[in-house]
Amino acid sequence: MKEIWLFVASLAGTAVSAAVMILRLPPLFHSDEQGSLRGLGVLACLTVAFAAGMLYWRPTTSRSDAR
Repeated sequence: MKEIWLFVASLAGTAVSAAVMILRLPPLFHSDEQGSLRGLGVLACLTVAFAAGMLYWRPTTSRSDAR
């Protein structure tokens, strides 16, 4: 049961950190706005860490070969 909650927390963390990262991308392409590459790098690493946690704690599925 603990793995399911860790999986859900990783899924939510991935969704939130990826959404914030996407929202922070446009200022990099406008010359008049100041964008932070370090902040984007931290968000990217956080997204990858949450995604790795999702893969590690994903629930196992049992497949039955009922024919």
